[in-house]
Amino acid sequence: IGSLPVQNIEKIEVIKGPASSAWGSSLGGVINIITKSGDNSEKSGMLSASYGERNTGDFRVEASGMQDRLGYYVDAGRLQTDGFRPHNDFSGNNAYAKLTYDLTENTRALFAMGFDKLSRGTVEVPENDLFITNDMETLKSTVSLNSTLNAETELNIAAWQIRRIYDFYNNLLSSGAEFSKNDYEDNSYGSFAKLIMKRGQHNAVLGADYDASTLESNAISGNKQGREKWAFFANDTLSFGQLSLTPGIRYDNTNTNGDFTSPSLGVTYKLPDSTLLRAYAARGFSIPPFAATFGDNLFYLSNPGLKMERVWSYQLGAETAALKHLWLKFSAFRHDIRDVISNEVLSPTSFTAVNKGRQRRQGLEIEARTTPLYYTSLTAGAAYLNTRDLDNGQTVLNVPQRTYDVGLVYDDETSFKALLKGHSVYWNSDPLTQGKYDNFIFDLHISKTLYSRDKKMFDVFADINNIFNGSQYALAVYRNPERWMEAGLRYTF
Repeated sequence: IGSLPVQNIEKIEVIKGPASSAWGSSLGGVINIITKSGDNSEKSGMLSASYGERNTGDFRVEASGMQDRLGYYVDAGRLQTDGFRPHNDFSGNNAYAKLTYDLTENTRALFAMGFDKLSRGTVEVPENDLFITNDMETLKSTVSLNSTLNAETELNIAAWQIRRIYDFYNNLLSSGAEFSKNDYEDNSYGSFAKLIMKRGQHNAVLGADYDASTLESNAISGNKQGREKWAFFANDTLSFGQLSLTPGIRYDNTNTNGDFTSPSLGVTYKLPDSTLLRAYAARGFSIPPFAATFGDNLFYLSNPGLKMERVWSYQLGAETAALKHLWLKFSAFRHDIRDVISNEVLSPTSFTAVNKGRQRRQGLEIEARTTPLYYTSLTAGAAYLNTRDLDNGQTVLNVPQRTYDVGLVYDDETSFKALLKGHSVYWNSDPLTQGKYDNFIFDLHISKTLYSRDKKMFDVFADINNIFNGSQYALAVYRNPERWMEAGLRYTF
């Protein structure tokens, strides 16, 4: 995730709960990151630069537009910092381009490519006389074809590739000397095809996925491991007035962890006064990652016997704007998981992944947002998660048991915006991890438009992060930064 610059992102969709009937391996949900494109926009551009404490800088340039049948979006940037913890520096350059071309009135081709190169200090462990740094290069590309076959049918086909090279250097704190190095080369590629049909009450999607990946490293068993996956899926949305049903099913096959069938069924019902009721049940799975199965380093011991996690999930929820000046959303969930993969602490600085039998994770979420009053609105949210080991009845540690969010938003809709946001997580962590999480972390973000005319705009902005120097970390080796500030300029045209 850290290799994807925020500047490239158009929007983020969050699908909560197992989404395996559509996405495959996704036990807890899916975060779908959609990048920008210039296929429907006028020619525009942006220059942005910010600078803050500890030589922290964020420098970006982007351009987008449409020329005849060619749409384009290009972006380049640099991030840097000396770090807010010892040996936590970072420097990275990135570039990204997305091109679209209308082959016909009903068929569009797309090509996207991104490259980034970064170096960073990862962590310091004084009791082991150790600090770790790493370098990474990532090249990712996608090519796709989207065609409207008729008024009711659309075909999407695509192929993608990701190549990552990353090296971890283990160094002595006392002398700075390197004493070992772990190198990795991760090559993944795949393709998918989807047929989207909108007929009568149906909005159906039929599709197939294939992807393969190979990891080569001096830190994994055999120095090379690979995995292939393929799948078929079918999902539908049936509308009956105020009632909608969303059945789905998917079959996945892997050459390393067997196969899995994922059914799901969702129901939504619209009531008057902008109120929506929903229910969802699904079966899902998660494939153990390469690192957990085959990788060893100074902090981690691999477990080649890891099995696929499996879950049955049930959710109920409602959201409403029926109350004056207030929007509310409520959700309750229960996840019954088998062959749970969790970290088992071996010492304060080492751990391994294990299948821990059966767990039940259940809880509540609530979100609230007011409508603006004098350009000011409030947001709040809370979640409670109880995780219990069904084999011994004990509460599971090292999970975010309680989460709280609060926010104060001011937007005069012309030139000034401000956001004060607080976040707190009670991690219920094992004492061995030496976590500390008794405080809210409050951040303040402000921006002011100094000039705006003829689609040209000049803004200044500033951030104050962790205003009150709160502590919020589950592992002592990954302490959060104390208060720091950053300010910048942005010109759009």
